[in-house]
Amino acid sequence: MRRIALAAIILTAMTGASLAQPTPPEPAPAKPNANPCSDEVSLALQKLRKSSWFHMDTKMLTENGPTSMQIDYVLPDRMHQKVTVELTKKASELILVGKDAWSRQDEGSWHPLRSDVAEHLKNQMQDSVVKQQTDIGSYSCKGRTKFDGRDVLSYKLETEPEKGSTATNQAFRMFYVDALTGLPVSNALLVPGHEEKPIFKTTYSFPLDMKIDPPKDVAAAAPPVSPAAPATTPAPAPVQKDAPADGK
Repeated sequence: MRRIALAAIILTAMTGASLAQPTPPEPAPAKPNANPCSDEVSLALQKLRKSSWFHMDTKMLTENGPTSMQIDYVLPDRMHQKVTVELTKKASELILVGKDAWSRQDEGSWHPLRSDVAEHLKNQMQDSVVKQQTDIGSYSCKGRTKFDGRDVLSYKLETEPEKGSTATNQAFRMFYVDALTGLPVSNALLVPGHEEKPIFKTTYSFPLDMKIDPPKDVAAAAPPVSPAAPATTPAPAPVQKDAPADGK
């Protein structure tokens, strides 16, 4: 099984009203190089991580061509991931429940993964999904807009131009947040002039009920090669330097 290194990035915005007080408290001193937009992202990520579960649906371009990935997370230690290569319809799945993990190819039987692989998946989920990130990058606020008919707040991850690139061909990442709930709607890696064809696009949903249980049809023998999970994370991350600037 080929290992597909992926990055699933998430953005949320949080708004709130403060209660009037007879004697307002002394304002906190401004932080050096304060960035209100980045602060909103940080607060929103905390809100996301306090949720019980969420779903990520991703479309991306990989070395194998157009690829889709669906991930269900039930915090703190359950995950169900399915990756499908669209050209061949080949699919691979992973389930993580606590300290145990299983994988399968297409619609075949599930196979238990070695304990060290399962432990790696568990630690990866803790580090990239459950734990709060301290450095989320620098964001700029791009205002209110529409996304699939919904009012959203938009943010752009600001990065230094790569060597040999210009602002006209540098891929950039946008994040869209529901203006009412403060929950993420989508994030995408875009190329100027080709925004309708994202290199990478994730949408987020929050089902009313989500369960992840161990698979039932588990084979006794493990597969010859234990698959590795994509490097997924719901947190925003800078645009990777090896991301194609032309979307090819």
